[in-house]
Amino acid sequence: MKFVNALIVFSAAVFSSAALAELSEQYDTVEELMSAHQDYPPSGDTFEMLDAEKPHYRLSKITVENDLEEVVYYENWRAAVYGVYNVFAHTPIEQVTVTATPLEVENLMNWNQATLLEDKSVTLEINREEAFDILAGLIDIDSLSDVKEATEYGYQWSDDFNRVYYEDEQPGLDALIDRLVYYCKSCL
Repeated sequence: MKFVNALIVFSAAVFSSAALAELSEQYDTVEELMSAHQDYPPSGDTFEMLDAEKPHYRLSKITVENDLEEVVYYENWRAAVYGVYNVFAHTPIEQVTVTATPLEVENLMNWNQATLLEDKSVTLEINREEAFDILAGLIDIDSLSDVKEATEYGYQWSDDFNRVYYEDEQPGLDALIDRLVYYCKSCL
């Protein structure tokens, strides 16, 4: 009988651990997500909550003064895409407004004089269903959580999502941008 009880306890522990491992990393707010992931830390002026009620937030990729325009363009759009799909994958939020604005520094050693490049800002206003429909038209997904996968380094973009996150992949970032521009409040 002790063996059966031990087996039951062991099985429950194994199945509980497996179930917990399959749970997606979830946060209640954008601020909690950004704080946990640190891809756009507020301390570096790369994340700013503009309106927590809606929510509306700014994400800024760091760019160096003489970066090529093409690099700035794609990095900025990647920030906007991150702001949409990472938030929908990791929060229950139904609609977001994301402003992506490059943050330019003179050089990587001089962070004190950073400038927001407002003339290159992109602002998207989009809901969860619209974001899913756009992506489902480009890659094979069943839900917005499919954009992320558990790895030994935490949750990372899935291989399928990377096919639209980078401009040198197929169908590529340009294909995603072409569909997202319909949700632009302001675009380049």
